Amino acid sequence: MPGKRRRPTTEPKRTKKARGKTNEKKTNLLRLYIKVSIAQRAEQDSQEILNEGFQQLFNGQEPIESMLFRKDSFKKVWDSVNNDISDILLDMNHTAVESICQFVDKSHDVEESMVALPFHEIPTGLVFAGINTPDHDTQFAHIASKLKEETTTDNNRKQKNFVCLLQSKDCANIKNMLRTMIERFLANTPNALTTDLENDTTMANNEESEEDEEDDDDMIRSTERAATSYRLGGVAAKPSKCLPYDMKLLEGWYKHHQQRYANRPNLVIILQDFESFEPAILQDFFTICSEYRSRLPIICIMGIATSTEILHQSLNKSTIGLLRIEKFKLEQSGVWFNRVIEKIFLDSTSTLKFGPRPYKFLLDHFYLYDFSMTKVTASIKYALMHHFYGNPLSIFLPLLQMDEFDMTATLQQWMRSELINEHHITHIRMLGSFKNYIESLVETDSKKALRLLEDDDYLITEVIPSLLCDIKMYQKQFKMGFNLLVLLQAQFPSFSSLHKSKLMLLLEVLESKDGLGENIDMVRKLVSFVRKIDTEHVGRLLKEIRQLLQIYDDVNNSFLDQLSIWDKRYEQLMEADEAYNARMNKKAKKLEGMVLENEGSRHTETAKKVQNESLEHLKRKGTEASKIAMDIAEWCDKTLGHLLRSFTTLPLFELVYYTNIKLHEKSFASQPRASVQTALTQPQHYLNCPCCSIEKSDQIIASEHDTCILYKLYLECGRLINLYDWFVAFGCMIEREKRPKNKSLEENEVQARFIRSVAELQFLGFIKPTQRKTDHVIRLTWSNI
Repeated sequence: MPGKRRRPTTEPKRTKKARGKTNEKKTNLLRLYIKVSIAQRAEQDSQEILNEGFQQLFNGQEPIESMLFRKDSFKKVWDSVNNDISDILLDMNHTAVESICQFVDKSHDVEESMVALPFHEIPTGLVFAGINTPDHDTQFAHIASKLKEETTTDNNRKQKNFVCLLQSKDCANIKNMLRTMIERFLANTPNALTTDLENDTTMANNEESEEDEEDDDDMIRSTERAATSYRLGGVAAKPSKCLPYDMKLLEGWYKHHQQRYANRPNLVIILQDFESFEPAILQDFFTICSEYRSRLPIICIMGIATSTEILHQSLNKSTIGLLRIEKFKLEQSGVWFNRVIEKIFLDSTSTLKFGPRPYKFLLDHFYLYDFSMTKVTASIKYALMHHFYGNPLSIFLPLLQMDEFDMTATLQQWMRSELINEHHITHIRMLGSFKNYIESLVETDSKKALRLLEDDDYLITEVIPSLLCDIKMYQKQFKMGFNLLVLLQAQFPSFSSLHKSKLMLLLEVLESKDGLGENIDMVRKLVSFVRKIDTEHVGRLLKEIRQLLQIYDDVNNSFLDQLSIWDKRYEQLMEADEAYNARMNKKAKKLEGMVLENEGSRHTETAKKVQNESLEHLKRKGTEASKIAMDIAEWCDKTLGHLLRSFTTLPLFELVYYTNIKLHEKSFASQPRASVQTALTQPQHYLNCPCCSIEKSDQIIASEHDTCILYKLYLECGRLINLYDWFVAFGCMIEREKRPKNKSLEENEVQARFIRSVAELQFLGFIKPTQRKTDHVIRLTWSNI
């Protein structure tokens, strides 16, 4: 019959039963292979897998309890960080997700208020989720889970939405798309029907079906078989003739389940990566959904990474006319990144902090490469893994969640249970920050320095808790100083050179080795501008500084005492006679113009000395407002220099701050060309072949790969190479191969291997095409070959 594809008569027809037997044999062989592999695995490897890769450090002399504690600590710290990252993402998009939920819930109300149309529009929400599509998985998964949440009406009846999340990889054609959609809708109520349909679909996707009619018959039979085990109210369902991609199957399922809810549940279809779908498939899909819109409340949510133009490029006008579109926008990943950095590296005092180089690496890869939230999360997790997997002193990081008394009690217990041994103590004394701490104590308290080097119990149970508490206090002070720096920057919005984002400010502070103060140009300019503020600005600045200090009143109460003195002086100034104030302000402006002019451009010692004398003169002869401004500027200079000092000045900062960048660069900034060059010059490290072992990278042996031989010959030449000489040299090398006596090397074989190796070098980018030629010496190009 025309229009049908027949199976070739020479090929035996494979029935479904035969295919099942073949798959069963493959499964049994796979199970046997796994059993043999597990039996042959060494006990040490099993132990490493059991502990999730954690191993005993100090060449195996680390206590097993210490290793297990590192493992548990890593899990707890990462879970805490991961929860913070997820909560920030959910909170950031809370408003947009709520708007999408309201759009889904009110689609019926909008539909009833509109004039009846000759066609059925599909309520469609366009969600602009940002340009980084790998991050859309988490965002749309949250939207789907939010739409699935059950709500209870006033009549105590449940109400919910049935949600189906589709990706382009699951929708190769319209049949697969409809079948996947129906399966995922039916998965909202798990039963035997959906399970059997999924198993049949998996088998159908893994096999190559050559006859559509026969596959459809198999699907009908599987649906009938599954229907016998599907029960409706205790009664077995009748066998169905519907195919798994037939919308009537979805319609029947929906009519049965909608009776349990107060309102008609919506069928929400989420197309996560709209740009990746085939336009023809989408057009057919929307047309089919529009036909069933009167019987099924279908609502579509489409994720878009670019703009609405892609909608007009993918769909024709008639298909767009079937959609009633409303736009939504999720927050960009940059907002999420700012909040994550502030939460983890500023607010938190119980997790791992990044040093300047890892932090700069994190910023560069986010802003200069892909704006990927997934990469940032992976980078933070990799730093935690490197710290806990490879650093035996990482057991001290969880102690930051305790106060000093609990720290002391915990460390005493560790010493009694020998969770800490002499290797831990030796490792602590070898830290660079601890050595600097001992050297600083030699001149002031030599007895304490000697005791720290000799008395283990004193070091662990008395000194380390105090030093860890100092690190916690430093982190609180650092956050206060950083917010003070941001506050001063906001006082002068008209000066664009002083405005930097919080992320760049944090990077600049971390990179300063000796603290801030006059070492940072921006801080010097801010302090200079504070000296020049007027009377009204002084009052506003004092109010904002008070609000900031009240948040951190536990850091240092002397700050609030100093602020109270300035407030009293400012109140007395405002109560003075207005004529007197005007006369003094006029005099002060003239004096300030003489004293503070071009202050930022003076760098020599003589200029600094003159400037200091001028400032002292201004403090004596200036008005009360200028004196208060001078005092505030001087206080800001000293306070910032103290609060924002470098973390490298703290003893044992290595326990809390992560400064290693080499592994991050290898893992997240790979250099494939360097790896390829290493593989071509030293193939024994990649092929694991004992016969290719060489002592020097430029040594050539006949047993190496042809491309390696050709590349090493290529390195012996300059920019120009004689093609024939290169070919002859290659032939001479491969003639040294060990061959059977009856088999000799043919010229055609040498030429074929030569051309293939040259093509591989060109593909790897070591040979680039060019048109330049000479008589016999040419630049190597593929066209020449």
